[in-house]
Amino acid sequence: MCRLLPQYGCGSLHRVVLGLLCLGAFDGSLLRADWPQWRGADRDGYAESGSLIRDLPAAGLPSVWVFADFEGGNSGGWSSPVIAGGKVYAYAHTKSKKGDATLGQAQFPWLPPEKRTGMTDAEYEEYEVRRRDENEARAKAFSFEQRVICLDLKSGKTLWDKRTPVVYTRFVQSGTPCVAEGKLFVLGPERTAYCYDAETGNVIWTQRLPGEFRDEFFASSFVVHADVAMVACGALVALDAADGRLLWQGQAPLDYASHSSPVIWQLENQPSRADVVIANTKGGRTEAYRIADGTLLWDLESGAGQSTPIVTADLLLTYGSSRKNGLSAYRLDAKTPEVAPELAWRFRGAADSGSTPAVYRDSVFVQGEKRLAKVSLADGDTLWQTTLSISNPRYTSLVVAGDLLYFGWDGLLCVDAASDRYRVLFDAEIDSEGRLIKSDDLRNKLKLDEIEGGEAEKVWQKMLSFGPLACSTPAISDGVILVRRRDSLVCYRLSSGG
Repeated sequence: MCRLLPQYGCGSLHRVVLGLLCLGAFDGSLLRADWPQWRGADRDGYAESGSLIRDLPAAGLPSVWVFADFEGGNSGGWSSPVIAGGKVYAYAHTKSKKGDATLGQAQFPWLPPEKRTGMTDAEYEEYEVRRRDENEARAKAFSFEQRVICLDLKSGKTLWDKRTPVVYTRFVQSGTPCVAEGKLFVLGPERTAYCYDAETGNVIWTQRLPGEFRDEFFASSFVVHADVAMVACGALVALDAADGRLLWQGQAPLDYASHSSPVIWQLENQPSRADVVIANTKGGRTEAYRIADGTLLWDLESGAGQSTPIVTADLLLTYGSSRKNGLSAYRLDAKTPEVAPELAWRFRGAADSGSTPAVYRDSVFVQGEKRLAKVSLADGDTLWQTTLSISNPRYTSLVVAGDLLYFGWDGLLCVDAASDRYRVLFDAEIDSEGRLIKSDDLRNKLKLDEIEGGEAEKVWQKMLSFGPLACSTPAISDGVILVRRRDSLVCYRLSSGG
């Protein structure tokens, strides 16, 4: 399968080289391993790679570099890093308390599902109204900024760091940047799209997208194809990548606060603008639009959740938040793109609110509800399935590099992707020194067996706080993996050559 930057497709080598020269990033080797957007170059969670390490030293693998003071979670969002042309890009939506502001105890904190027991739907809805009003009032005590950083991939050196005053959103804005055509695209707060010069960090244009705004948040990430930048912000929106002009907007009845990101379906022997953009939308539906003019081609009742759809070969993959819908595969026909695809198979072994699967050769890996499975792309049969011994994962997606599968939750799990059985190569944590170290080795290092009672568990839980930021997904390129933590970005070299 061709795995080049998505805006260039699978054309001739001549076209690819020209495209890379236009990016200013051609150095004699194709950027096929770049991770320039959410879910990688083809938005399927896969990156080409050379030989990677399949075990860790007992003392742990030291980081190549750490970029500190990069806020995450409630203080900066859950956006994932990306890698393009030897540079790292990352986004944060930060807040800082005003000097003279005072805050009391929140009366209406967010309630996870397990703490809503005993509340009727009407009672919980009323609780949410009060929580929203309270949060909006409390937000006046803070100043908010949008921060985009660019680092050198090899050294972690800051190349540019741009901060822009922005507004409060009910949850932190968390879209992942997209780097294409020498530009960086990201959806910021207040329904505003930003386009930065990827080399200098200068803002090229901003565009306020259609729709009313109070405190809504959107975690959708841009995809760029045929000089059109597309993102889900309520409806799917298409902008001219050069100047930000609104080209078209999706169907208003399908509006919703989107966290799913669009994906491109390239049609053979067709002009690039005749290609199709596909996105999950309101009510468990998936829609397809012609990029050239925004014509709605079909609206499919897929049961998809907030994950990102995947197009691989002649299949469309969607993933739902309930096992009733699970992982679904639909057969695409490039000769009749206007016809809604038919269901080919459905895997009901897992579900997740927003995690996106990862494609590897003739299979797909899927994670949800602590379950991890390898599924055949041909017929949806389970090749293997296991239950993970971790805390309840949600939203964090799987990535595959070469023949290795990675999942970054409490730590970093590495699995042999090529094996016909579940085969763990290492199950690692990140210690207080920033080392990637196998769980058993870390327990020995901490001498947990010598600590009595519940103190051992307290020490262990504290150690887990140094791990990946929940709901953010690692980026991997050319033997290097980037992990976002609660307060930093950390880089490890996984290539076996050192």
